[in-house]
Amino acid sequence: MKFSTLVILAAGIAETVYANPVPEEKGKGKGKKCKNPVKRRAWHTLTNAAKKAYLDAEVCVMNTPSTLPLPGVRNKYDELVSIHQLHALTIHSTGVFLPWHRWYMDLHERLLQACGYNGGIPYWDELRDSNLTNSNQSSIFTGGPYGFGTDAPCLTDGPFVGQVSAIGPYWNITDGCIGRSHNIGNPLKGNFFFPGVDVPTELARCNTLTTYVDFATCLYFVPHVSGHIAMGSIRGDAHASPSDPVFWLHHSYVDKVWWDWQQVDPATRTYAIGGNNKQDPSIGFLELPGNMTEEAINIFQSEPNAAQLALIPVGDEGDGGNTVTLNHILTSFGQIPDATVGDVMDSKGGYLCFEYE
Repeated sequence: MKFSTLVILAAGIAETVYANPVPEEKGKGKGKKCKNPVKRRAWHTLTNAAKKAYLDAEVCVMNTPSTLPLPGVRNKYDELVSIHQLHALTIHSTGVFLPWHRWYMDLHERLLQACGYNGGIPYWDELRDSNLTNSNQSSIFTGGPYGFGTDAPCLTDGPFVGQVSAIGPYWNITDGCIGRSHNIGNPLKGNFFFPGVDVPTELARCNTLTTYVDFATCLYFVPHVSGHIAMGSIRGDAHASPSDPVFWLHHSYVDKVWWDWQQVDPATRTYAIGGNNKQDPSIGFLELPGNMTEEAINIFQSEPNAAQLALIPVGDEGDGGNTVTLNHILTSFGQIPDATVGDVMDSKGGYLCFEYE
């Protein structure tokens, strides 16, 4: 099955998908000025009160009923995971990986704000935690009211005990708890995906690369893949990885690394973009063995159902070709109005209004 040929839209929400990109309210949009950027700070630097405020808002999102007819969703958090699942083959191992996830982080931040949270999404300082013997020693993985919970097939401590994820694994729609199983050692330092590679050293090499495609490809592996391994999520496949709320701190860090790279030469890097907008069928996911067909059979062991097929993007919407452009359309299937890659390249460009500390 060639997923890249699927373009049919679900009839019930077709009018909100791939429309002319229109910014939402809250001062975010083309022509708006970013006067007071939200600060995104490292998790370990937050006060306990700030940590609890963030975690309480996340639980609120999980307990807020869904308003979109996406396959299998029951609450607003399910909607987020479903959006990632439906885009899985166009946002991984492609040039849209970085801007799409920056836009996705903002989508999540809006839902947190609707639940009363007024801060930015924190980031996991993975470079700092690469010095730990085991990744589960990070302050993120603690129980009680100020952490994301410790190791267990289904969490037994922390604020997410009893929360159920309806989306995943892969294309499946099945109920499952949030759980983790950290491997021995620290994937933020090195792991089986990159034998003999020191992750911090490789990250430093990524930062020396001057073209967007070279940098984004390097960053995709390190720290992106290494960070996902360090999360230890039970349902941590590429399709449904946001089912573990640590996902947001990890991707905030990935986005910060890109943001830092952009700040080195804003004139040429802020709007630098490129790369394929769809996975190469002969490669599929860069980090997985086999081509797209072999990955579907040997790893995913599932196929999209009819409702999912009706929504999965082709991947070239707005581009007019196979290369990612600033006109590439970003859609949440109606949760907010569509945007473009160009809208999210500058973190303080108006559509977005945040910075990292």
